[in-house]
Amino acid sequence: MDGKVISFMQQAMDAAEIIDLSYTLEPGMPVWPTHARFGAIVFESYDDGEISMHRQLSFGEHTGTHLDAPKHFFKEGCSIEEVDVKSVIGRGVRVDAAFLKPCEAYTLEMLKEHEKRHGEIRQGDIVMFRFGWEDRYGLGKDATEFLKDWPGLGGDAAQYLLNKKVSCAGTDALALDPFGSVDFPCHKILLGAGIPILENLMNLHKLPVFTYVIGLADKVKDGSGFPVRVIALTEKEEKGG
Repeated sequence: MDGKVISFMQQAMDAAEIIDLSYTLEPGMPVWPTHARFGAIVFESYDDGEISMHRQLSFGEHTGTHLDAPKHFFKEGCSIEEVDVKSVIGRGVRVDAAFLKPCEAYTLEMLKEHEKRHGEIRQGDIVMFRFGWEDRYGLGKDATEFLKDWPGLGGDAAQYLLNKKVSCAGTDALALDPFGSVDFPCHKILLGAGIPILENLMNLHKLPVFTYVIGLADKVKDGSGFPVRVIALTEKEEKGG
């Protein structure tokens, strides 16, 4: 790689504040009701006299902050290892939708109003909707409110994002479609066109409208999705002297 490129990338990283947008994988974390829970079994431990420690992990493909691959809803859709690695690398757009009522949909009209105030969504953008659902996140019984009634993206807005040729769409809730949806228009519109979906994002309230986002999921053969570590790069705030 050209030395100038490496230098530029290093300077960009040094100048940026890094915000983690992913939940920690741990026992008791909320998952879709029909999905496998997270679990860990210790196989070696210092406490048992071993020289090292390791565990066997068990969890569903859609646990925690994760990326839905088209195969999640479409039998012939690409699986997670086939999703373009650049799908979650690029300009991030944070859309504030925390004003919505439970189960309500964020409409195309609302999205166009967002563009009027902040600027247009562009091809290749990673659009992340903040519904304020992170405030309800918890472990075990404390996740009761997180697991129901979340707002989501309306089908007309999802189609608009498809027409804009965004690279990915995400949410801070359990699913991009509103709670109670029976036809899952966002999943069908976006995944059907090969656009992956990010779910269970966190810390979106810490982001400005525009950021630079990097997210990578492991390459799992035939995966319908997989947990993803997502970070956002923003400008560091200058500290007063």
